[in-house]
Amino acid sequence: MENRELIRENGECEQSEPDIQKTCVEKNEKLKQKNIFLDLIKILIAVDVGVVVFCYLEQNNIWLVNTQIAFFSTALIIIGSFIGYSNSVRRNLENGNVGEDILKKYEDPYNMDDEEDKIDEKNLEKLKNKKLKWYEILLFSFKGGFNFIRILGYAFLIAGFIWLIKKGLFDTLSFLFGVSIVPAVSLISILLLKKKYY
Repeated sequence: MENRELIRENGECEQSEPDIQKTCVEKNEKLKQKNIFLDLIKILIAVDVGVVVFCYLEQNNIWLVNTQIAFFSTALIIIGSFIGYSNSVRRNLENGNVGEDILKKYEDPYNMDDEEDKIDEKNLEKLKNKKLKWYEILLFSFKGGFNFIRILGYAFLIAGFIWLIKKGLFDTLSFLFGVSIVPAVSLISILLLKKKYY
């Protein structure tokens, strides 16, 4: 049913005016991203249930505790990253920071290449020598990735790690297995889901 909605909206977009078509395409992309995100969560839950069942059948509580703490914290980190970066991309699209415009903004921020604008020599030298400071670059790079869910995931990972060590339950192999499940499953799932939706 979800794919039918996507096809129907695409059909309506092709026959409408350019402004309506643009809005329709944006809604269509949001719907695709939402469907990919929900499918990814379903797959992660299914894989986690499989890990829990395996640990239960093996009666290995240490593996169960280690994999679950690592799994949930890593899942929060990846979900937070996904949400943060998708919000960042959406804000850039809404502000018109796409394509050649954004490249021009960073390659030629003061429009020095425009022949129409006359800039005196003193201002030209100042503008050429001005560069972004290290903290501006850092802030620009990480703006999309920081959100509450991601920070909560890192806090949960560190707190869980410390708790496991204090209780004497920490097992390196099972913890690393729990941490590696989410990125591996996410990567494979997104590659497969992109084929489904695109």
